[in-house]
Amino acid sequence: MFKKFTGILNSAVEAKPLKLAPNASPVDNFTFHWKAVTSFFMEHRDAKSPIEETNIPTHLQNMIDILIYEEQQDDSGSTGPCMEYLLHHKLLETLYTIGRADCPPGMKQKVLLFFTSLLSKIKQPLLPHVNVFKAVHKLIRVCGEIKASPTEVEEMQFLCTVCAKLKAHPHVVNFFLEEARSSAANISAKADSNAQEFGLVDALLSMSYSADSRVAMKCCEGLILLTSLPEDAAATAILDHTKFLHEITTWLNTAYNHLPRSIDPAVVDGVEARWGIDHIKMSEAAFPGQRHIVNFLSLFDYCNILIKEAHSKISKALVLAIRKQFLEPAMKPDLLKDSEEQFIAPSAYLAKVLQFVNTDLLNQEMSNFIFEVDLESDLRSLSRTLIERCDDPSEMVGSLHLKLFDSLLQKPCEVTVYELVAKYLVSRAYADQSKLNSEEKSVSHTETSINTQPSPASPSLSHPGTPVSPDLETEYAQLFECNNENEPTPVTTIVNHYLNLVPESIKSSYQLADSGYEVYLNDACKQFSDINLLCSSWAWSADCALLQNEEEFFEGPFLRILFGRIAQMTEQSYSTNLLLTSLISKVALLPHQNIHEYLLDPFLPMKEGVTNLCTAFNELLNLVTVHCKNCKNISQKLIKKRNLLMGVTNLCTAFNELLNLVTVHCKNCKNISQKLIKKRNLLMGVFGGDLSDITADEDRFLGAIIVLEEFCKELAAISFAKHHIIF
Repeated sequence: MFKKFTGILNSAVEAKPLKLAPNASPVDNFTFHWKAVTSFFMEHRDAKSPIEETNIPTHLQNMIDILIYEEQQDDSGSTGPCMEYLLHHKLLETLYTIGRADCPPGMKQKVLLFFTSLLSKIKQPLLPHVNVFKAVHKLIRVCGEIKASPTEVEEMQFLCTVCAKLKAHPHVVNFFLEEARSSAANISAKADSNAQEFGLVDALLSMSYSADSRVAMKCCEGLILLTSLPEDAAATAILDHTKFLHEITTWLNTAYNHLPRSIDPAVVDGVEARWGIDHIKMSEAAFPGQRHIVNFLSLFDYCNILIKEAHSKISKALVLAIRKQFLEPAMKPDLLKDSEEQFIAPSAYLAKVLQFVNTDLLNQEMSNFIFEVDLESDLRSLSRTLIERCDDPSEMVGSLHLKLFDSLLQKPCEVTVYELVAKYLVSRAYADQSKLNSEEKSVSHTETSINTQPSPASPSLSHPGTPVSPDLETEYAQLFECNNENEPTPVTTIVNHYLNLVPESIKSSYQLADSGYEVYLNDACKQFSDINLLCSSWAWSADCALLQNEEEFFEGPFLRILFGRIAQMTEQSYSTNLLLTSLISKVALLPHQNIHEYLLDPFLPMKEGVTNLCTAFNELLNLVTVHCKNCKNISQKLIKKRNLLMGVTNLCTAFNELLNLVTVHCKNCKNISQKLIKKRNLLMGVFGGDLSDITADEDRFLGAIIVLEEFCKELAAISFAKHHIIF
């Protein structure tokens, strides 16, 4: 063995004395340093001293410096004599051989550094040279062989340098694809004589398990570079002849299995994580399990990046693997468990994951997973279970699943919209066809314009001194008078309907400077423009169906639950009502004609017994009327409640900024405790006092009225925005 090694060295060294002439040329200097390296190994066969006790590191560094200097002096871009010497005499293969033996100890590290410096600092493309890529390829195989190797940092740097070079010159990747080596484990995969392995990917996957998070993260970055190469051959090799997909889904499964199974969903919702940020240490965790949750979410964010950047073949294969090898075998059984203690945490993790999804492919596959599009409708249990839990008696369970669908509709795909809403409305079975003439147009086709200036007819835009009706029941009864059923509903009429929906006597926004629906118009216009662009390629009909459909109408379980919760707003918490109205607003913004008229046109003739948003409002306002009779000083209490909510909102908005400055200010502020008490008293005065004179039930009731008033203004803005943008 040693005789063979000596032969390699002898072939690399010419028999010349190791003397340097006073005015030696760069190539003479270069050969001098190289011969000094090779002579050491010929003279010290059993060297056990560390490499740092020799001159080898200095000689190798001088060789790199000479090559860099030579390239800088030659502007033509041609290969200089020193580089020619390195290529012709196969110096890199010799270095690989002595580095592989790691004798003296530390030689492997110095060889890795030499290769890394050569590839990163020399501008001319070296990888296409046969005597370079062969040695580089051999060195790649060495990386990741030993777990927790003392040279893993240098191995990582070398691998990432090669990845960066391949990204800059994608065609070179073909040199790194080699014929698949047969083995018992992959005989079937090697049936194709053209099968190719990608050793660089295997090395990066192996080193991604490093206990050093920086090494693992850099190797993951290398995988992003390799999967994003445009070469089809590289994509095929990664998918068919590496463990790339298996390893990614294994990471997800492992991280998911370490997640805490008993945790408050609000805590999960508050966790922020992004891939590439240092992991939280156990001692720094704010609550038990935070480190594991951050790790899981960071991995999912990494998958987002991979899918976004990777070759299209890899992206499609990866999203399918995430569903088949992670979501269905790991998450789905937990989501379908009957016990609240068992399904609450997995549901919270799914809701949080949906917030992280930012690629169309993964978003589509998440929807396919939830709605089980590959199964027959009678076998679909996941979507039905998740929807039913939106109406769970437990507020925590109900709110969590409302938030889950709110996240799903934040970036909707066609499957989501169809399965939740559209498929129940496309037949237009809700409309009373006998009251619609054959040439009816959708409300959004009307050419009636609406003045965006405050209208005297709109109570929400009127002066704070506008008189209120003395009889709430009489006022309420007048709110639902319908216009001629056979005429298209002008958008003006729809907007004014929502602005007049809440009786004047229980409105509390008139005291604000911006009390009208105009405060919602900018957001409504932007949101609808975005969603309209997103849905432009979907296979939706431009007009509502005009079928004479006599089938019994069913709005679907999702809308039925939402309408039922609207009618129960006075019995729900403020946060739940905000989440509920946010969900309905997202559905109302969809540019689907049937969804638009069913949700937003209160004057469309409906079949008897059909439930829609109007009937839900009807039921809610009936309850409000009854409650108002038993609530003294309701106007003043509403104002107190609104001021308190506005104050809390303002404080929450400023909280992050204040938190960053509080440490500095406290150091320069004397008597901070007394000043805080004074400020607190001042704020309480501004908010009109506390709510000590209001019971818990009244507080919930007042919050519901305020949410309803603002929701009606939001629906008015959405109706106007959709008409204004499209027509």
